[in-house]
Amino acid sequence: MRFPSLLLKANMSGKISNPDSINGQTGKGNAGLTCYLGHIVSPISESEYADIRDGALIVDQAGVIVAACPKSDIEKNISEYKRVIDYGKRLILPGFVDTHSHLPQIPFTGRSGKTLLGWLDTYAFPAEASFSNTTHAEKVARWYFDELARNGTTCAVVFTTIHKDACDIAFQTALAKGSRVIMGKVMMDANSPQSLLEDTSKSLAESEELCQLWHGADNGRLLYAFTPRFAITSSEKLLAGCGQVWERNHGTYLHTHLAETQDEVAFVAKQFPKSRSYLDVYKEHGLIGTNSVLAHAIYLDDQDLSVLQATNSALSHCPSSNFFLKSGTFLFRKVQKAQIKFGLGCDVAGGPEVSMFDVMKNAAFMQKDEWISPTELFYYATLGGARAINLDNRIGNLKPGREADFIVVDPSCRTGVPKDILEHKTDEILSSMIYLGDDRFVVASYVRGRQIHTTEKQVLAGVTT
Repeated sequence: MRFPSLLLKANMSGKISNPDSINGQTGKGNAGLTCYLGHIVSPISESEYADIRDGALIVDQAGVIVAACPKSDIEKNISEYKRVIDYGKRLILPGFVDTHSHLPQIPFTGRSGKTLLGWLDTYAFPAEASFSNTTHAEKVARWYFDELARNGTTCAVVFTTIHKDACDIAFQTALAKGSRVIMGKVMMDANSPQSLLEDTSKSLAESEELCQLWHGADNGRLLYAFTPRFAITSSEKLLAGCGQVWERNHGTYLHTHLAETQDEVAFVAKQFPKSRSYLDVYKEHGLIGTNSVLAHAIYLDDQDLSVLQATNSALSHCPSSNFFLKSGTFLFRKVQKAQIKFGLGCDVAGGPEVSMFDVMKNAAFMQKDEWISPTELFYYATLGGARAINLDNRIGNLKPGREADFIVVDPSCRTGVPKDILEHKTDEILSSMIYLGDDRFVVASYVRGRQIHTTEKQVLAGVTT
């Protein structure tokens, strides 16, 4: 079922009760607003999306959505808007939400040949050690946030490295770029290479200093996540200390890995023999609950699922990485049935691409006996991800009052897609977008109404049409 209008005053037929009052005024105040024209598609639930073929997205000067409505409802006043940017029949979608990614790993994206623990030793740890060099850290941070924007990811939950200065640089880069992030300094004080092995007290202190500096910056666009890498590289002292600093810094996040491979689970069982399960290691140290994001979470039992649901913890499903590193298969329907929040993550470079198109596609491919519809995949890459990180009151769809994080997508721009795809049914457009999509599809990316990527110079210049 699809609804044709997102306006708060729209009825089920899509007709607007008062088409002159889209911004709370009757034909007044439009001079400060920008109008984006295109085919608006916005998720409502796993099975529903709003669908406005010839739509208008109205955004105010603060980057907040005033309305998403049929163009016909604002056409008589269209000349009053500050800018009108016409994307024709192309899709206007909420920006993608990537719930798990590694900034320092983007230089070795696509390096194969190892399962997780061997892959970390061969590729990830040496690459992350190089972030002691701040010039390198700055170069890779720019590369990373440019790649996210180019691929339509407007919000990401991000691992950096153990290096305080490198993490600070990453936040500075995100601030300047205009990206929305939840990010933190990685914490490692056990079972780690010497180049990445931290003093526990110093690790905790530096993490809290970065939190106080960056959490909530730019009116909440930048948020902090305390980031113990995973149980294997953590002492009990580090885990307990991390739980304490997370608790006293209200509104922050906890971001880590959980039960990605069987070898990892077995290692954790020997390392923490008193804990019932891998999840219990985190529970016992105060590391699960609202605003915790646990990546992968493949090897969980029913009791684990009950604990996750009861504590309002969230998972990040990383199908491309699970596929690439042969880690295992996420319990998609079982997690859904348990009413546990989850979103999708690229997990670059364990995932071989930053593209959320690729992630959506692989989420379907990985479920051997389950059919996941394009509508459902689209939801988990947008509103589902936003709900997992408790930002669905700000982002994830294009309702009035949400911040204007959106992307413009054109599936007709590559071979293998019918040139008239934008004339097809919306279900068919979404299917082509998900199964054939890549960065070529993304015409523009916006965060709070600020354009952070475009392939069209005339749009960057703000030319009205």
